[in-house]
Amino acid sequence: LVHPGETIEGYVLSIAEGNVVVTRSVPKGAGREVLQSALDSKIPVEGLVTGVNKGGLEVDLGGMRAFVPTSQIDVRFVEDPAQFVGQKIKFRVTELRGGNAILSRRALIEEERAVKAAELRSRLAVGAQLDGTVTSVRDFGAFVDLGGLEGLVHVSELSHARVAHAQDVVKPGQKVSVQVLRIEKDEKGQERIALSLRALEQDPWDAARPQLAEGKKLQGRVARLQPFGAFVELFPGVDGLVHVSALSDRHIQHPREVVKEGETIWVQVESVDDAQKRVALRRITEEEAQSPEPVPRHERVSERAPAAAAGGKRLRVGDMVEATVDKCEPFGVFVHWDGGKGLIPNAELGTPRGSDNKQTTPPGTQFKAQVIEIDERGRYRLSRTSADRAADRVDYQEYQRKQPKPGKGFGTLGDLLRAKLAEQEESESDEE
Repeated sequence: LVHPGETIEGYVLSIAEGNVVVTRSVPKGAGREVLQSALDSKIPVEGLVTGVNKGGLEVDLGGMRAFVPTSQIDVRFVEDPAQFVGQKIKFRVTELRGGNAILSRRALIEEERAVKAAELRSRLAVGAQLDGTVTSVRDFGAFVDLGGLEGLVHVSELSHARVAHAQDVVKPGQKVSVQVLRIEKDEKGQERIALSLRALEQDPWDAARPQLAEGKKLQGRVARLQPFGAFVELFPGVDGLVHVSALSDRHIQHPREVVKEGETIWVQVESVDDAQKRVALRRITEEEAQSPEPVPRHERVSERAPAAAAGGKRLRVGDMVEATVDKCEPFGVFVHWDGGKGLIPNAELGTPRGSDNKQTTPPGTQFKAQVIEIDERGRYRLSRTSADRAADRVDYQEYQRKQPKPGKGFGTLGDLLRAKLAEQEESESDEE
């Protein structure tokens, strides 16, 4: 219904005897002549969707059959055309074939979108905040209708938290607020609009940062594993990385040897990079977590020799250990001793350059090694050659200690001769 004074949009249906007949759309039941006029003047027609066939929708125009090809139902592919059955919808007449009409809903939608897009472009800019409706969701993200233009929210921009499936965050038809990240054109010259829901959320880093002091002990859930380490969710949207070398006191090839996804573990904050919003962690035991003071790495309970490690003394640079080779690598060998683990690089093994460590120092080989470095994480670097040189010095010093003190020139030699002569004279006196 319309009211006096109301402004409406209409289409000129006919002009006769000075009278202009205007229609908002061609009504159901219009004859072929009216449909031809609608085709020529591009006036919308209204029809009832009665069914679905292999190629599209079947429409009743009031006694006249019409057909809507699947490609003309919407501007994007419609997976379930049956959802339109029973609905009265406006269409554009694109062709008349005998007693049938070929219709398009897509043409009307595109025209409406073009009008809306023109208005939207006046507000479209990088950083703009817009409201939209999610039109479809894919593994890589969600498409959002902004009102005439469509943009994509990549899965990484759906939330500050890690999103495995976009369907877990948004659904088709959902109303959302987004921020424009980029406006660019692809190789075909088509416009692409990159959007973000994440940009309008509070950054969880800001809320979590006060609790990420270095040395802080926290519990977290292992979110995912990579060859270089384990990512641990400390707070919603905030992960930290435990490097593979900080997951265990023994050498491991992959984090899955000691932890699994979904497992809750204790960790300690080692460093925080505010610029990159990254947290470096190390795994600790529950005993360490309850300890009032951080336990140095070399004093932690060893997985191989817990009793010895618990009671072992704190090593310093220069200390000697009886090392046993655990594993050979191209760059050196990993060793353990009573209470600790460490690495001896090739340059400190004393073997010819290019030697195969598995041949020269196979697992199980035992020898003395000297601690030459302890890094900030408490990891030991040792040297077999330094230990050998130190042993040589000790042997030489012992040899020197056992040697008689050297004489002090000819005077001392004369004294020795006089003492010898005196001994002989005493012996002769006794014989007399």
